Amino acid sequence: MKGILIAFEGIDGAGKSTQIRMLAEHLRALGHTVCVTAEPTKGQFGQKIREAANSHHRLSPEAERELFVLDRREHLETCIFPAIARGEIVISDRYLYSSVAYQGARYDETGADPATLQHEIYVQNRAFAPEADILVYMKLDVDTAISRISAGRQSMDAFETRNNLIKVAEAFERFIPKHPHAIVIDAMQPPEVIAASLFDQIRGCLE
Repeated sequence: MKGILIAFEGIDGAGKSTQIRMLAEHLRALGHTVCVTAEPTKGQFGQKIREAANSHHRLSPEAERELFVLDRREHLETCIFPAIARGEIVISDRYLYSSVAYQGARYDETGADPATLQHEIYVQNRAFAPEADILVYMKLDVDTAISRISAGRQSMDAFETRNNLIKVAEAFERFIPKHPHAIVIDAMQPPEVIAASLFDQIRGCLE
């Protein structure tokens, strides 16, 4: 049996990690082998991305975009493709859609048209990265996201500024509805309610 790829997307603070953990537990209880992963990865390129974000000195748009491409190629070759070949369900916390939204949100730094830049990034990634079989979009307003992110933290990283998150959310809203297998979740709901609804929808896709 060939495995499948489920990608979770949304702005920071939407609750992806909680829902991924709960979904993985449900699927494993049904006897599925589940591989939980994330982008940026902990590999050589992903580490550079994390270090730059935590330093609050964001890389140039071109350098950041290239690092994400390199990280994703490595992620696919060393983790996602092998797991799918083994028949596993791969759940990724962020995937190529985050590049379209986050790197595409830097249009004001490049002088590009937002939609044009986001399409260009999408095409660049689709040249080597397959679509997710299921795309879960955790939809949350920016002010609630910032409130969640800042709770218990002294600072936020370079990706989490309010201005940036507004542009990222707009980008997600622009292209997520176009995905043929998108599941849009209201992330304001209680985690248990979200998990139950999400599990029912994904289980239906697997049958």
